[in-house]
Amino acid sequence: MEKYPLSARLEGKTALVTGGARGIGKAIAEILACNSARVIVHYNKSERQAKEMLKSKVEMIVKADLSKKEDIEKMFDKIRSVDILVNNAGTILKLESLEDLSDTNWQNHMDLLVTNPMRCCRKVIDGMKQRQWGRIINISSIAAKTGGGPNAIAYASAKGALNAFTKALAKEVAPWRICVNAIAPGVIMTDLHKKHSSRKYLKTLVEKTPLGRLGEPEDVAWATLFLASDAASFITGATIDINGGLWIG
Repeated sequence: MEKYPLSARLEGKTALVTGGARGIGKAIAEILACNSARVIVHYNKSERQAKEMLKSKVEMIVKADLSKKEDIEKMFDKIRSVDILVNNAGTILKLESLEDLSDTNWQNHMDLLVTNPMRCCRKVIDGMKQRQWGRIINISSIAAKTGGGPNAIAYASAKGALNAFTKALAKEVAPWRICVNAIAPGVIMTDLHKKHSSRKYLKTLVEKTPLGRLGEPEDVAWATLFLASDAASFITGATIDINGGLWIG
């Protein structure tokens, strides 16, 4: 075996990508599958896009509303085991300033972006401990570090909590050689920014970004592949910034 293999091969590993039918999740699922992982794509509402994924190397798709504990239970009943968990599902639910922020909107963001990933982690940890190997990758956001865009206080706060959860879990499961990390994308051209960001705002961000462009889903997918591989076996509790230099700190 070569000491320095040219690629991060994932033969024999099963990966679950939540929210894997579109955008960043889709790119992650495809790159893991192309590197020999057995990939399971979770979806909730994007059934058509999920079924399209089966035409690629993705092995299985599974529908679940992650806000419902019973759906999470049913989802994992269909999956034998998970070696690589990518908690990607999530979006901005509703933009509100603090003065207008409802308790419901705040709690919905916390449930979607923190509680749901926690529950998925809880379902895979035991198997990872038994195998003495595991990778958990939480998809966070630059908003956790910058405070987010206008009226995104609930979203930014939840992503900040996800970063803290990542660090805490990394410490807890390290004795079993389980690595837990987060990726904080900057402005990645997905449906989220197409919906919530104006062309003028995006143009301004390009001008502020040292690398002079907005991100693509594949930029996040390559980093996920690295963290999922043995090449990243000494990295845990970290948050990897993928933002073209828009935020450096």
